[in-house]
Amino acid sequence: MKSRLGLFILIGLFLYLVDYRFSYDKDLNQIIIPDDEVLGLIETWRDQVGRDPSDEEIVRIVNNLINEEILYREALKLDLDKDDRIIKRRLAQKVEFLKQDVQQPSSQELENFYNENQSKYIVEDLYSFSHHFFSKENDSETKAKLGLIDILSGDAIKSDPFILGNELNLISKNDIQKNFGISFYESLTTIDENQWSGPIASDYGLHIVFIKKKSSEYLPRLNQIYQKVYSDYIIMRRRENVINFLDEIKQEYEVIINPDLTFD
Repeated sequence: MKSRLGLFILIGLFLYLVDYRFSYDKDLNQIIIPDDEVLGLIETWRDQVGRDPSDEEIVRIVNNLINEEILYREALKLDLDKDDRIIKRRLAQKVEFLKQDVQQPSSQELENFYNENQSKYIVEDLYSFSHHFFSKENDSETKAKLGLIDILSGDAIKSDPFILGNELNLISKNDIQKNFGISFYESLTTIDENQWSGPIASDYGLHIVFIKKKSSEYLPRLNQIYQKVYSDYIIMRRRENVINFLDEIKQEYEVIINPDLTFD
């Protein structure tokens, strides 16, 4: 495979470089295609297509690479990379990526990180409950009170549809407050489990509620959330590495901003 690949690389380079006019800087006109780049492109092609490329397809892959490199060099000669915010952003992102290299953390480092950031990993109060909703626009107070009497008597109940449905399982304090309102959550904390209660008010109307289970907030042990803590640690260290790199090199730059610039 390698010998055949080498043959087609030489063919492609010969066909394109012989025809190419060397009228600019020599370094920009010298195109050396690394073996690993070609092999990487072929491996990517193989993964996408599911088979080895034919000889003709290998030539096309290599020639496309050479075309792209020539167009890139021409863009540099025309200074098309200058004053282009998108290109600057992409290059800045590449440098940032290079500076994000992080060594494998030790067990002690992860444990220290976990201890220092325990508030991030607290699992909030969780509630599992059924409810029936009565919209503000439909005489909700009367209907909710009658609905509670009916359901306690074992009779069918007619309520309004609610966007999240009538059954909610393991919904957190934050999600309850976001979807029902703070006052609704505060009312839930005062209701006993395994009985219909209400009506209690939400931001949208009234509800009668049956709490199936309450779980108080708790802090999982490190070994229970190891992967989450590990991922957070790596993200933190990558961010710190970039900040430290910038702090080290900023003194090498002089930044000039127009002091008279105004924003209308």
